[in-house]
Amino acid sequence: MIYVLLIAAIVIGDQIAKYFTVANLPVGGSVTFIPGFMDFTHVQNTGAAFSMFSNGTWLLALLSAVMAAVVIFLLFKYKKQANSKLFNIAMTFIAGGAIGNLIDRIVQGYVTDMMQFSFVNFAVFNVADCFVTFGAVMLGVWVLWFWDKHKKTETKDDNTKEQG
Repeated sequence: MIYVLLIAAIVIGDQIAKYFTVANLPVGGSVTFIPGFMDFTHVQNTGAAFSMFSNGTWLLALLSAVMAAVVIFLLFKYKKQANSKLFNIAMTFIAGGAIGNLIDRIVQGYVTDMMQFSFVNFAVFNVADCFVTFGAVMLGVWVLWFWDKHKKTETKDDNTKEQG
């Protein structure tokens, strides 16, 4: 249940940030947040990361919906087998971010982005993108350092079931 609440909090936080961006900045408008580091810039992104696949909104919406469903399924199917808060939080972050951007694609036909690093030339992004990225990094860490431990536990559980 805690993971469902965390997903909901991520989606709500993302949508609130996007609402305030739309309400306070015209498209293309920008305001400095932290001088020399970050600006808030209102962008309507019809593509994926770095505006790749621009104008592929419905294909991206379908892909986002499928991925969110798969991630949520995996979270609830394997949360006990994975026996790892890192795995569960990673999957929760990915699902929450995917759903946040999916809502934009379905309702508006584009994703509202607003955060832009001013010290480097990087894509404008949003709260949902941050959670997807952090979740993917955490999932990568889990796979690289904890997957073997998970597989050993899974094998031990299977052997115990066969003997019992």
